[in-house]
Amino acid sequence: CIDSRNFREMMTPVARMSSFAALMVVIYNIPVEAFMPLSAVESQRGLSSKQAFFRSQMATNGEVNGDSKDPTAFAVGVLGDLHIDPRKMEDYEIGREHWMKVFEEEKGKHGNVGMVSLGDLGESKNCDHNPQNPFELYAGTTLCHETAAEYLNSFGVPYEVIGGNHDLEGIDEFKTDAANLKMFLKAHNKPTPQFCREIAEKTLLVGLCSTLFRDAQYTSHEVIVDPEQLAWFEQLVKDKPAEDGWKIFVFT
Repeated sequence: CIDSRNFREMMTPVARMSSFAALMVVIYNIPVEAFMPLSAVESQRGLSSKQAFFRSQMATNGEVNGDSKDPTAFAVGVLGDLHIDPRKMEDYEIGREHWMKVFEEEKGKHGNVGMVSLGDLGESKNCDHNPQNPFELYAGTTLCHETAAEYLNSFGVPYEVIGGNHDLEGIDEFKTDAANLKMFLKAHNKPTPQFCREIAEKTLLVGLCSTLFRDAQYTSHEVIVDPEQLAWFEQLVKDKPAEDGWKIFVFT
């Protein structure tokens, strides 16, 4: 289910940001039975008890009897390319306030709230950020990722992030992809390029991160997920099968 109650309101300030693509996705664990059509007999006698329960869950957004919390309900904010320009942080702050209203509402319902950033955190141009080098690109620099981490932490919910095709673009500051990636991981407190977060009962948010820029085979703006991450992901899927009730949302 896509919760669009505040979508129009949220997009109003976001539209002011030329590079800020954002979407709030609120998903609840509603089994498929809730959407199955009723048979003629069921229609005559009313909803089945199972359908009535599931549809009541949809109506209350995961709240049971108005006060109990559904451990399978959750809300995830998904941020597209921020392309932060440090000269325009006021716009990002306005956008954040609209998001936080929704986050606070969802915290009160079930508490399973988080955020995923899809990378491309800084503007791929000079942003008057380094007086010693007026030609340096902002994207991929230490300043870029520290600013982005501070911003993402300010939403008041746990966040995860994956690297896009601009996040290792600190070519003046770092000579290698490995050095640039090490800084990226440190700035966002990531032990590994990939991530896995259990956002709700048997519900995983998984991210696979691009790890090459300078050393890409064809073009520096390829998004490349290395073999180690793919092997990790394949094992994760084996360990958390759908047959056992696991649900996995993957971000790359």
